[in-house]
Order: sequence, then C-alpha cells, then structure tokens
Amino acid sequence: MKDLHVLHVSTTISRGGAENHLFDLVRHQRRRDMQVTVAYLKGDGYWTSAYRDLGVSVYDLRLRRYGDPAPCWRLRRLLRHAAFDLVHAHMPPAELYCRLALLGISARRLPLLISKHNEEPFYKGPGQRLLGHWVGRRAAAVIAISAAVHRYIAGPTLGIPAPKVRTIHYGIDAQPFRAAAREAGLALRRQWGVPEQALLVGSAGRLVPQKSPETLLEGFALFRQQSRLDPWLAIVGVGDLEKSLRRQAEALGIAERVVWAGFHHNMPAVMRAFDVFALTSIYEGFGLVLAEAMAAGLAVVATRAGAIPEIVRDGVTGFIIRPREPQDLARALDKLSDGALRTRLGDAGHGRVLQEFTLERMYLETDRLYHEIMGCRPATRAEVPCLETSLT
Repeated sequence: MKDLHVLHVSTTISRGGAENHLFDLVRHQRRRDMQVTVAYLKGDGYWTSAYRDLGVSVYDLRLRRYGDPAPCWRLRRLLRHAAFDLVHAHMPPAELYCRLALLGISARRLPLLISKHNEEPFYKGPGQRLLGHWVGRRAAAVIAISAAVHRYIAGPTLGIPAPKVRTIHYGIDAQPFRAAAREAGLALRRQWGVPEQALLVGSAGRLVPQKSPETLLEGFALFRQQSRLDPWLAIVGVGDLEKSLRRQAEALGIAERVVWAGFHHNMPAVMRAFDVFALTSIYEGFGLVLAEAMAAGLAVVATRAGAIPEIVRDGVTGFIIRPREPQDLARALDKLSDGALRTRLGDAGHGRVLQEFTLERMYLETDRLYHEIMGCRPATRAEVPCLETSLT
C-alpha cells in the first residue's frame, strides 16, 4: 500500500467541510508514503499550497461552467500520463467528470472510489437519478459519510446497491479545540465588541439556503425578547445571503447584537469565543462544524436534519430541534442560559467526539476499504493492527 498512487478529484479544494476532510485524508496518506495527486474543477484553490507542502501535485481542471467538456479532456490526459492505481472522486460534479474520463478504461485496471459528502440529488434537473446511478455503477465502492447519506444513496433516489456503500464518518483532531486558550476566544470577543460576561451564541458555516440562517436570526430574536442575559449572536462565514440577512437582522431589531464575523482560519479560537453553538440547517451530510463545537466543549443546538442526530445526542450533548422552527431554537437557547447545564452537555459532547469521531478511526476504516478495493483480503477488526503495520 505504501507505493499506491491515488488521484483525488474534487469539485473544489476551497475551504469547506468536504474539502477540509479531503486535506486531512491526503495528509494521512502522505504520512503512509502513498503517492497522491489532487485535481479540482473550480474555485479558489485554497488548499493548493498546503498540498504542495506535502509533496502533492495539484491540477486545476479549470471548469468554466457545468457542461464544459474541457476539464474532462484535461483529466483524461492526466490519467494517460500518470500511473495511478486508484481514482477517488468527491462531490457529484467531480464524480461525473471522473466517470466520463474513465470511459474505455477497465474498472479492474483503474478502480473508482466515490465519497458522498451530502444527501443531495446528483443534480437538480431531469434524469438526475439515472445519471447518478450510471456514475455509481462504475465505482468499486462508495463511501457515505453518515448513515443518513448511506440511506439516501442506497435508496430510490440514486439506487446504488447497498452492499457497495460503506459508511465512514468524518473524523477530527479534537485536541486543538479543547486546548485553545480562553484568551484567544476573549481576544475575538473584544474584536467583535462582545462583552466578556455576555452569553454569546455562535454559528459557523456558509450563508446559503441549506443552512437556513434566517431561522437562526428569527430564533435568536425570540430568545432575546424573553432573556434577561442580553445575549449576543456571532455568525462566522460568508455567502450570497449575507446582505439579505443583514436586512433581516435590522428588521428584527437585533442588528446591534449580531456580529458578522466573516471567514476565519482559526476555528479553535472561534469556538473558544462562543458559549453555545447553533446550527439550523435543513439538511446535512454530516455537519463537521458540530463535531468541532463539541470537541471544544460547547453545548449545541441543531436541527433534526440529515445526519445531525447521528452527531448530536438530544438532551445529552445538546438539543435537537425541528428545522425552520424559530420558537424551538428560542426555547433551546433559553434552557442553555443555565451555565451548569451548558458545562454538562459540553463535557458529554467532547467525550463523544473522542469516542466516535476521531481522525484515527476515519483513517483506519478508509485504509481498510482501499485495501479491499486493491484486491487484498478484507481485514477483520481483529486484523486491524496487522493492517496498520503493513501501511507504515
């Protein structure tokens, strides 16, 4: 396995949950002395320099618009001129371009592995199920990042055979989140103008319809009306909805207590600034930011959507609420005004991350799947130490 040459093809390598996960996986593979190449279709190429520091070649396939054939030919040339052993595709556009570029190349000679990072249609339009099924049929295996994604892609929407699908949860390194200095969080609060003693509700993610940030604002406004704590809200992230959300905050009368923090590199410090974490998504393939918040010891409020109930245990590590229900959010935040409850739930969340969502577990399960795809005898749980040794 140490001489394996893997080509990862991703729709983007910008900053985001799936892209951050891919970087973690590639870093692990380089530590295992695998050869790794990364190609991407579009975006700002955020991770490019970090990949190159790992000795990874990075190719921008320069997608101009969906349907543009040029990236397919560029990818096909790359496949012809490098001796790859495995192609690993991430996100539907990249899956489709990989499938087209692999036409005429046998699955035995060059296997395709797909990672499904969300429970979304293959694309929005007619024929998406048939096209998604055609792409999935070429894959040796499909990784679902949660049981919710597994159910979705093995169900009637995509119809990928269930035995081909393997559930492998995302993992994170919890240590930086728990170890982040309180002073780093306090420095951010001062920068944002949030008083040290104020209850700060935080959220982080792209400002897009999937995250339903309007529900977050409405729920926070209701909470402020009934709270005696003069709470604040900090929203970390950027996106197309920001202007309309700012107008909404003005209309709700909470603009002076909402911080628009923009994009941040240092998420451990961001989490250290928050007292409570909230996520109001209407669907999530996993919700990596929830694991980060729990790793930081924060109690969380999140919606019953997609994989979120797999991450957050209702009443144990936080509260699960109905999507698009601001009243539910306000009630949950009111409960979390109790500092002792926040501490108890936050400690439980941290423990859950250490038990269920470690990078080591994600690496090991992915290594095992690579091992199987490449024609090795499938490893049993009892054989894991031997498999680990063979990959060093």
